[in-house]
Amino acid sequence: MDVTAATVIVALVGLALMLLLGGLQLVAVLRPKDPWTIKNVYGGDPDSTDPKAYFAFNQGYAWADAVFWAPLQIAGSIGMLMGERWGFVLALVASVPFWYTSIPIFVWDRDMGFRQNTLTYWLVIWGMWPTYGVIAGVYCALRLLA
Repeated sequence: MDVTAATVIVALVGLALMLLLGGLQLVAVLRPKDPWTIKNVYGGDPDSTDPKAYFAFNQGYAWADAVFWAPLQIAGSIGMLMGERWGFVLALVASVPFWYTSIPIFVWDRDMGFRQNTLTYWLVIWGMWPTYGVIAGVYCALRLLA
């Protein structure tokens, strides 16, 4: 498959997002209750809600992201940059968690008052994940169908 400018952009953004998320979530897997992890990876405060649920929710995503999602997206992005069909397939599959996981995170944050309710948080910090997932999914699907 041809590697276009759009392919490079989608693949590099996917790599950047996943290297960031995968690295942070790996820290969360290795040091789940460390104050730095709570502040910089999980966000919020375990005392503002049920601490057991807080850590279970965040640890579930940490393990899933570090062990499954990050490797899948990284491999897909590399495959896209190589112009390989399998790279577009993997990137398409990896695009689903970008928007799918945003749904429970949105509900959790909204209903628990867990994160700061600011425009920056909802549009930039939270919003970039589902936006990228939809863009990458549509792009990969269109490329695979062409």
